[in-house]
Amino acid sequence: MKYLLDVAFLPCEKLKDHDCRVVVDLLRASTQITTFFDAGGETLLPVSDVEEARELKALLGDDWRLMGERGGLPAPGFDLGNSPLELAAAGGIKNAVITTSNGTKAILAAACGSADVLIGCARNAEAVAWDALCRGSRIGVVAAGRDGEFSLEDSACAGLLVEKMLALAPSNGADEIELTDGAIAALAMWQRLGPDLEAISAESEHGRILCALGFRDDISFCCETDSTATVPKVSHFNGITAIVGR
Repeated sequence: MKYLLDVAFLPCEKLKDHDCRVVVDLLRASTQITTFFDAGGETLLPVSDVEEARELKALLGDDWRLMGERGGLPAPGFDLGNSPLELAAAGGIKNAVITTSNGTKAILAAACGSADVLIGCARNAEAVAWDALCRGSRIGVVAAGRDGEFSLEDSACAGLLVEKMLALAPSNGADEIELTDGAIAALAMWQRLGPDLEAISAESEHGRILCALGFRDDISFCCETDSTATVPKVSHFNGITAIVGR
């Protein structure tokens, strides 16, 4: 079997024809989403903007919670922000609507088309890499970026995932693996800057902003590698885009 591994550094890039896409927003949406399911959550509904989230929650009822941020801080009137540590401490949330500055938009962009879409981060790196390899031979990693610009930590994490897939693919029948220019660049970045993902993230523009807002511990949590086997997947709920866990 021949695998093609690809990386898009922004979701607005023209995405190739993939069998599976893995969306990475390391700080912090993809980590938050993975933590939601680790904590026993059942269904997440990703939306692009705050008002849409409020309207959807009003339609669904009080059993649904609102999660998300703007500028790194909880959106006004939301039950939770985008801190995975706060989410883990809260516990007991089964269903929620989520909107973030970059991650949910990237998920919705990646979900356009026929590809399976998984949510990846450092915490589920090996699990999501293996799951992606089992879903087809053309795999794309989509970095969320930040405000439409290149994101150092997302791109380094994308390189980590490419490295994981290169190591795992032979166990799933690969006899040839091709890397696109994006995958080569992400892998080179990771191998040059790694393996301390926390240091990369703390020094990134986004990391410095989170530190200034008091979320330094979130960065440490987000950069723990292979600490969960949970792989969230894009699905549907009553005809709208949803995320479920496994």
